[in-house]
Amino acid sequence: MNEFYLKAKLFFGPQAVEHLGSLKCSNVLVVTDGFLQESGMVNKMTQYLPAGTHVTVYSNVKPDPSQELVDAGVEMIFDVKPDLVIAFGGGSCIDATKAILYFAGEKGMERPYFLAIPTTAGTGSEVTNFAVITRGTTKVALIDDALAPDGALLDASFTRSVPPKITADTGMDVLTHALEAYVSNKATTFTDAMAVKALRIVFEDLPVVFHDGDAMRARGRMAEASCVAGIAFTNAGLGINHSLAHALGGRFHVAHGRLNAILLPYVMRFHMAEAKYREPYDRLAHELGMADADELLRRVIDLRHELGIENTLADLGTIDPAAFEEHVGDMAEAASHDRCTPTNPRPVSKQDLVNLYRDAYNG
Repeated sequence: MNEFYLKAKLFFGPQAVEHLGSLKCSNVLVVTDGFLQESGMVNKMTQYLPAGTHVTVYSNVKPDPSQELVDAGVEMIFDVKPDLVIAFGGGSCIDATKAILYFAGEKGMERPYFLAIPTTAGTGSEVTNFAVITRGTTKVALIDDALAPDGALLDASFTRSVPPKITADTGMDVLTHALEAYVSNKATTFTDAMAVKALRIVFEDLPVVFHDGDAMRARGRMAEASCVAGIAFTNAGLGINHSLAHALGGRFHVAHGRLNAILLPYVMRFHMAEAKYREPYDRLAHELGMADADELLRRVIDLRHELGIENTLADLGTIDPAAFEEHVGDMAEAASHDRCTPTNPRPVSKQDLVNLYRDAYNG
C-alpha cells in the first residue's frame, strides 16, 4: 500500500506574510541566523504578528547546524515556553528548528504551533519530515513525521536579497529533490506529478532569478517549486545523490546544493548505464518535452554551466586531493547507511559509491 502525506498547511502568494496577523499567539520564539537578525529581516517579518506579541529571537543558527547548536536551542525553548515557534531562514534554520522541537518533545515539552517561513527557494524543508544536523564530521538525516511544520508561509519578498551564487545552489537543490523523487523506487503517480511540475519551473525560472534577483514572479514560482519538490520527496524519498552529498558535506563543509549539482550528472550516468534504471529518466524526459534521458542529462549539465557551477569536485579548489582520497572510503560507508539510500532506484555497493566519488572528483 502507498501513502501520500502533507501535514503543513500552506500560505502563499502576494502578501502571504499578512497571515501572521491572524495567528493566535502571545509568546513567540523565532529561530534564525545572525545575518537575518542583523539585516532587519526578522523585524520586517515579526511586525506582522498581532499587536502585543512578545518575541524572543534565537539567532545562533549556522550552516550545517550542529547537535550542540540544537541542544542550546532546546534549553532556550524550555526557558521561553512559546506558544508559537517560527523558523525563519534557509534550510539550516528550518532544520535546526525541527530538531530543537523534536528533542524538546523527547524531553516532555508539549509542542507549540510550528510555522516555517523560508527565505531561500531550495530545501523544501518547510513541508518535509526531514531534517539534517551535523554530529562531529557526520551529517545525520532525521526522518520522522513529528519533524514536519504545522504551517508553511511562502512569501517571495523574503528571497529578494539572496545573492546569485546561493540562488544557484538552492535552485539546483530543488532540481535534485524533484529528479530523485521521480526516479525513486517509492515514487507514485502523485509524487511524479509534483516532481514534474517542480522541474518545469526550475528549468524555466531558475536562470531568470539567477540573472535578475528582482524578477519577483520567477522568485515566487521558484519558492513554490521548492515547496512542491519537498512534498514530492517527503512521500517518495530521495537517493544516493543526497547520500553522497551528506557524507561529503559533513567532511569538507561545502554547500549542500552545490554538491548536489556537481554530483548529479555522475549519478544520472551511473543509473542510466543499465536499461532498467534508465527507463524512469527516459519517462521523465518525455514528460518534460525532451527526446530521451540523454537530452535530460544535457539540460542538467547546460543549466549547471549557465549558473557557474563547477564540473568536478576538484574544480571547487577547497578539497585537497590527498585528504579526499584518505576519507573516500569512510564517506562511501557513511553514504551507504544514509537514510536516503534505501529509496535509490538502483542497488549500490560501497565500491559503487567510492567510484562515484572518484568520478565526480576527477571528471
